Amino acid sequence: MKKGLVILALSVCVLVLLACAFTPASANVATPQSEPAQNPSEARFLNMLNRNFCYNSDFECADTVTQNSLLAILDKREDSNSQYLPEAVVTGFVNDMYGIEITDISEDASVHRDGYVYINPRGYTAYSHRITGIDENEDGSFTVYSSVTVSPHDDDDFITEAKTLFVPNEASAFGFNIIYSELKGISSGI
Repeated sequence: MKKGLVILALSVCVLVLLACAFTPASANVATPQSEPAQNPSEARFLNMLNRNFCYNSDFECADTVTQNSLLAILDKREDSNSQYLPEAVVTGFVNDMYGIEITDISEDASVHRDGYVYINPRGYTAYSHRITGIDENEDGSFTVYSSVTVSPHDDDDFITEAKTLFVPNEASAFGFNIIYSELKGISSGI
């Protein structure tokens, strides 16, 4: 009788081992919950929003767009010319970011250097966006809503909202252009 129980116990163990051997490994391991993948366009929009220094009426004047754009590309200054940015870098950024082709950069002749744009010394406001919504419009453009932390150079930080229109542009390094961006409660980007 003891032999029969031992054989029965061994048979059960063999069956359990065989059942485990043929069970897919993924069924035995709990899969971790991951965050949903970020929309590639959303990542581009956020990158562009955080490099944007033009808001509200700034878009009415190409010179204002150009001067505000200098703030986004300060890291492109050359060590030997820290007061200047290469003109090609400035015009390329303005074209990629806003779809505006700059043919002549108006500058004070006393600080102009051939092939370079003078960076006017000034304080400026920094902006940090968090996207809160994206609407795809019928014409293929996108309206992006964001919460913005505004950090003025001479005042306390505050939070407001922005509404920004993006249009696709295959010729842009960003894949889109910002057509306008409105900040609630602020007249311009500086």
